[in-house]
Amino acid sequence: MSIKNIVRKQSKRTAGRKNSLKATKTPKASKTSKQIPKQNQKHTGTSKARISLQKTTIDMYLRHISNITLDQLNTLLQQKITKKQKQQVKEQIIKIEEKSLSRQQLQDKIEQQKQQFKNYTPEQKKQYIQNHTIYNTSLEVSFFQEFTIEVLQHYINNYIKITFFNSESRREEHKIFLITKDTIIDLMELIHKGKNYEDNLTGSDREILQTYLQATKVEIITPNEQKAAQNQKRKGAYFNYIDITGLDLSRYQIGNNEKEHLNLSETQCFIYSLMQSGHYVESQIEYIRSQMNEDNIQFSLSSIKKLKGLGPIHITYYEDGKKDQIANINNSSTSKNYNSKCEDEIADVPLVNIGCYKNHYFINDDYLPISKVWINNFKEHCKYSKFMENTNLKQIRKTNNSYCYSFYKQEQNIGISAGTMITTMMEQGLFQEIENPNIYNQNEDKPISAPIDCQPFQKFPQNSSALKEHTEETQQIREDNKDSQTDIVHVCKQLIVYADFESFTKDENDNNIVHKPFLLCWTVDGETVYSGKTIFSLIDYIEQMMIQEGYSKFLVLYHNLSYDASFILQQQITIRDILKPDNQIIQFTVQRRNNLSILFRDSMRLTGNDVSVSKMPAMFFTKEMQSKIYKEIFPYTYYTMNRYCNKIGSIEEASKHIGKNTKEEFILSIRNAQAYVDEDTFDLQKYALYYCQQDVRVLCKSMQLFEKMIKEQFNLELFKYVSISSLSLEVQKQRGCFDECVQVTGQLRKFLQQFVIGGRVMTADNKIIKVGKEFPIDLENKQVVVINKDDTTDDDCTSMYPSAQRRMYYPTGFCKTLTKQQIQYYNNPNNLFKITLDQKSQDQSTLYLEVKLKKSSTFIRRDFPLISYKNKDGVRMFTNDFDTERSYFYDCISLQDLITFQHVEYEIISGVRFVGRNYTIEDVILDMFTKRQQFKKQGNPVQIIYKLMLNSSYGKTIEAVHNTEDVILTQKEYVDYIYKNKDFIKDITQIGDKYIVNVRSEVVDQTAYTYIGVLILSVSKRIMNEVMCTAEDTGIKIYYQDTDSIQISKADVPILNDAFFKKYSRERQGKGMGQFHEDYESKKGEVTHASRAIYLGKKFYAVELQVETKEREQDIDYHIRGKGVTTQSILKKCSDYNCDPIELYNKLSNHEEIEFDLCTDKPCFEKNKAYEYISREKFIRKVKF
Repeated sequence: MSIKNIVRKQSKRTAGRKNSLKATKTPKASKTSKQIPKQNQKHTGTSKARISLQKTTIDMYLRHISNITLDQLNTLLQQKITKKQKQQVKEQIIKIEEKSLSRQQLQDKIEQQKQQFKNYTPEQKKQYIQNHTIYNTSLEVSFFQEFTIEVLQHYINNYIKITFFNSESRREEHKIFLITKDTIIDLMELIHKGKNYEDNLTGSDREILQTYLQATKVEIITPNEQKAAQNQKRKGAYFNYIDITGLDLSRYQIGNNEKEHLNLSETQCFIYSLMQSGHYVESQIEYIRSQMNEDNIQFSLSSIKKLKGLGPIHITYYEDGKKDQIANINNSSTSKNYNSKCEDEIADVPLVNIGCYKNHYFINDDYLPISKVWINNFKEHCKYSKFMENTNLKQIRKTNNSYCYSFYKQEQNIGISAGTMITTMMEQGLFQEIENPNIYNQNEDKPISAPIDCQPFQKFPQNSSALKEHTEETQQIREDNKDSQTDIVHVCKQLIVYADFESFTKDENDNNIVHKPFLLCWTVDGETVYSGKTIFSLIDYIEQMMIQEGYSKFLVLYHNLSYDASFILQQQITIRDILKPDNQIIQFTVQRRNNLSILFRDSMRLTGNDVSVSKMPAMFFTKEMQSKIYKEIFPYTYYTMNRYCNKIGSIEEASKHIGKNTKEEFILSIRNAQAYVDEDTFDLQKYALYYCQQDVRVLCKSMQLFEKMIKEQFNLELFKYVSISSLSLEVQKQRGCFDECVQVTGQLRKFLQQFVIGGRVMTADNKIIKVGKEFPIDLENKQVVVINKDDTTDDDCTSMYPSAQRRMYYPTGFCKTLTKQQIQYYNNPNNLFKITLDQKSQDQSTLYLEVKLKKSSTFIRRDFPLISYKNKDGVRMFTNDFDTERSYFYDCISLQDLITFQHVEYEIISGVRFVGRNYTIEDVILDMFTKRQQFKKQGNPVQIIYKLMLNSSYGKTIEAVHNTEDVILTQKEYVDYIYKNKDFIKDITQIGDKYIVNVRSEVVDQTAYTYIGVLILSVSKRIMNEVMCTAEDTGIKIYYQDTDSIQISKADVPILNDAFFKKYSRERQGKGMGQFHEDYESKKGEVTHASRAIYLGKKFYAVELQVETKEREQDIDYHIRGKGVTTQSILKKCSDYNCDPIELYNKLSNHEEIEFDLCTDKPCFEKNKAYEYISREKFIRKVKF
């Protein structure tokens, strides 16, 4: 019987699913021999007679490879062993040879290798590296430079430690690299560009180049491979081999050529195995897949155990020369507040057998119609058609010059499993390794369509009334949650400490140094302030409080913790649970003896990132209180270690380091500190202590008042939350805005995340706009538009995002995938427009649609188009010229706007639909806005609390999925962790005796209200579209838009107001929610209008303001924006060029390249790879349009 027929019989239980073992046409003998890998061909590289060893002797040699002689190694190299074993033997030979060489001989050998290597072809270089590894070798820098690309390619996906030595053979600090293709390219780019490139670098790149330029030798050390293998996680990835037998192994995700193999490998191998089992419906597969981080090619056993909805799994791990390892998983349960019919169905899923070999998962079928005898004899007999047509071979007998085959009967079970088949084929050399291991690194940005079944990806939050009604079981969950909330509130009522470091930034020669702390101050009540030199002073204080007052937990607040953390992390203390979003440390825990846990947190996340300690008094206190609570002046760059130790400093010299403050203000501060010695000198130590004490007092008093306001206004504990957006979201939950709203996760969240489109920021038609009567008009330059007017104004929308929430609702209940009938129904625009935002809407649905767009015959081109896409750099561009073949993602509100304002035609591809609505948000937003207006009118600082709440709540709803996490490790923990997780690591940062390791999360199961955030963004854009499209349709020119504001001619404002009222029956201008008002401001006086302006691009423009001072005199001021450069650097460049900002921007509009120094008039720090801060004298950024 042919193998095809047997496979058909075998595949009946998979309901017609295509099976795997299918014979191809009998290959010709010559072709077959070419397919056999090189390691299985005879060794011909020596003139000596070949010595044959018995298999037992070979096994013994390999087991004791580090103890056998050089002759024995050379003999072993001649034997029939695998490619991996040959490589192991070659490495051992090199080690023995190098040990026997003297230092001079080794250097001579390296020089000889270098000269040989220069003359090699790329193919010869590749072969050379395979035969001559450089593990644990010291190289001359010149050799390293020549050798880098080829050598480092050998270490792809491994860790190496590179140590640089300077001319005095002094060892520089270790640099640890995860070697990837990108790492090699980056390193070579640094090396070849050399010193001329140094000034353009920052951070770790600059540090690496500086170290390299000073080095004369380079040492490369790699981990112990045997230990690494022993500590590796059990995991699965793609099979890096193709089959050369012609069998159809696609069921096991193995192809016959690289192209076929790549196509098969588009699905992660563990998911592919589940699909091949035939036991899961497509929605169940989607649910399981959605929990896996798709950035990871590999997936470990420990993470498989965390997956929800799997059912019983039996995994057999196969390793060459080792006993098979078994893992059983029975993971059918999940958290009870997930309302997933998928998981209910899992109870009926039978056991799934999976195998894992060479880090590749596959369905482990039993009793395959192929025998080990057939596999073991394939190379010798593949030229015979009878052999190839019958894989159920039992025995081969040779008679005279022919072979006699006997086969198993059809009804007999051969008994070979898929795992046995694949491992035996590997032993016999029937797989060919893929030469390009990056074949799988082709992650295309493919759109994610709506899930077939949305229900598995939704849940009610634990405090939802809908959840209580859903099942009796969830009542217990809510009770448990109340207990946990009590614990959290108890933590918030713990002792709260407010702290700050002061540091040296210069040495005695005025050179920049790594910032070193010299003083630490902290307070609990804002009155008594304690001080010390290191973090241990604070920890000792906390331990005393634990003993004396009975506290068990503490919260320490630093403003801008990411800076102060650089000093704490350098110390030898145990740190856990670090939060580092956007590479900024915002929270971590210090673990001490006696179970003492100290939580450190960044208070800036609660006040807003633009609020420094100096701004806090004006933010939280009345003007009367601000005279008592204020931040002092400090000459940071004047303080050095020697000056501080000598105590006495010069007032005159220190005054040169106080920025915009005056010498008189500084002297007053010195007197307040009682640090005044005489008219020329002051006590540096006393003044530093006073300044630092004042800092923590301001922080403490401000945050305590903030906490009190939050408690009084919202009855919430401020320090229960890490950020203001989390706090604001909780306020809305508390008031019922999210009642009946589900949280989404997995595939549904990924689908909805594609709808997140931020505010539009652009110049009219993406061109350079010049406004002013002095600019000449150049009709031939199509990229520059000149408008001869001199009355520009900034028209700003009042509270745009809260105004959007005031106009809308939050969708409720479970969403469902649109059926074909519903897609057909909503493809009719008349039916789509039955959905409105008000409570009287004919259709209460909310739609999130994947659509294709095309221009109608009446398509309207806009200066500010509504259609957008992300370019290759990830920048969102708004355009009239869109791709009609690609998918776009719009909710029903945005799609209605496309039809209304640009006359676009659409076709729905897929989508999801919510049918419920909760309008509570309308009343909550209006109440908060009204209270804010009242408090602001009274001059009550409480108004700032409402402002923060109004502007920050929506951001949390569209928070992106976090696919990575940070783990902080000690030296002892580090090595084992690296070995076990090296395939999941993205970055490593060494800080003192610790390492922060950024790893890709294997299981991702985060929830969010993404669909609500999307709707807020869409309604906010509708607010702007209504105004801007009305202006365009009326013939009014808008120059620039920045999310919630537009720049237009002041003369056109009343015309726009009339047109808007006529169209929408409401006033456009005013200070109410959603209304527009003029927003130009100047410290010099009242702005009457803007006489000139140049808009170069996104967030890069300059406007000349005409100002009337308090003395009724005319003056000029400037409103300047420059993305990526500072206002001070722009003004400094104007001074250098002896021009005003408009003239400077005019130079940029003519494509002139201008350099800006970002360190102008402000301290400029950079953070190196070791998480140390260093001041910079210059930070040049080149700008050209």
